[in-house]
Amino acid sequence: MVTASREFQVMVKPIGAVCNLDCGYCYYLGKKDLYPKAKLFRMADDLLESYIVQHIEACPKKAILFSWHGGEPTLLGLDYFRRIVELQRKHRPAEREILNGIQTNGTLLDEAWCRFLAAEGFYVGISMDGPKELHDRYRITKG
Repeated sequence: MVTASREFQVMVKPIGAVCNLDCGYCYYLGKKDLYPKAKLFRMADDLLESYIVQHIEACPKKAILFSWHGGEPTLLGLDYFRRIVELQRKHRPAEREILNGIQTNGTLLDEAWCRFLAAEGFYVGISMDGPKELHDRYRITKG
């Protein structure tokens, strides 16, 4: 693996375009239709580990940033993200630091998620559409 010559950022979409919301303006939900035969949109464990190893090796800086996006990444469940952190620890060189960011709509965050994200030092971005009248009009569920 070759280390990149300068800093970079990759938005990892381990669940692809799968989301629990149906926002009318979303540019990404339709991407799911590119895979009409797919039944599972979850990044497989072997691919996840391979990605983590390659990302660590390619990162030229001491701090290695992983950015988890979707669809809605929290649909993968807390155990999936525990596995991510476990794999990162397994492959982290001793002198390097791993940072994680997650972009979420926040609707599935509960006490357990919040405790995990805080304990693991995740940076958390929550997508919102402004004041209540706009947010509630555009951020609708599938039902």
